[in-house]
Amino acid sequence: MDQTKKETDVNIEDYKVDPRSIHVDQRKQDTRRDAWDRDYMPADWVKPEPKTDRRIENAKPVFIFAFFYVCVLVMMGSIK
Repeated sequence: MDQTKKETDVNIEDYKVDPRSIHVDQRKQDTRRDAWDRDYMPADWVKPEPKTDRRIENAKPVFIFAFFYVCVLVMMGSIK
């Protein structure tokens, strides 16, 4: 090893890509389910996306506000 380099330095010549340039979020996370789908399912198979009810979830605050608004109107109407 060259005397000018520290022992903790990585020899870049040993790798095709400098390992220091790869960040944690760029490494592929392969789970068992993904590996099974990749290896055993047909090539044209597309993983189905679960259906979500996000539209109702996003509208909840509007419905709550409308409920309280109607309650206030009813209370004001009951004043004699």
